[in-house]
Amino acid sequence: MPRLSRLLTLVALVALVLVSGARSSRTSAEMSTPSAGARDATLILIEHADLVSEIDLGEPGASVGDMLVWGPNALYDDANVNDTGATTQGTCIAFDATADCLAAETIVFQDGSTLEFQGIERDAAPAVRTIVGGSGRYLGAIGTMTAAPSEDLSLWTKTIVFAAPGRP
Repeated sequence: MPRLSRLLTLVALVALVLVSGARSSRTSAEMSTPSAGARDATLILIEHADLVSEIDLGEPGASVGDMLVWGPNALYDDANVNDTGATTQGTCIAFDATADCLAAETIVFQDGSTLEFQGIERDAAPAVRTIVGGSGRYLGAIGTMTAAPSEDLSLWTKTIVFAAPGRP
């Protein structure tokens, strides 16, 4: 029965992540992707990691399959002063007992546009994730995001670099 309870909790958390919406303010996070012939563009957002759940599946303690689920967490501007109205939510599924995990993350912007990222995260070190999709004004976006945590893991600096079309 405890395993069923964990599974139901996991399903509820994942559902929350999927249905969460964006907050309603408009700021510099409302940047669009580079147009044809443009140079690379960069967007820096600061995540306030207020909602984070650790799910210990399988063997007690760190093990393959454990999950970290977060969000929706507010994203602030690069000065960490103004809430951009964008949120981030995601999961990280451990693939070994040292907390290395496969991260999947979605940023939802105030206008409903999204950016989707995927990559490997290694024990709270800065991680580079690839843009694997987007919607709205980010449809067709390509590039990467570097996620770098503060020492106490309460803030994550997300540096998104949009590659100009024709560049990897």
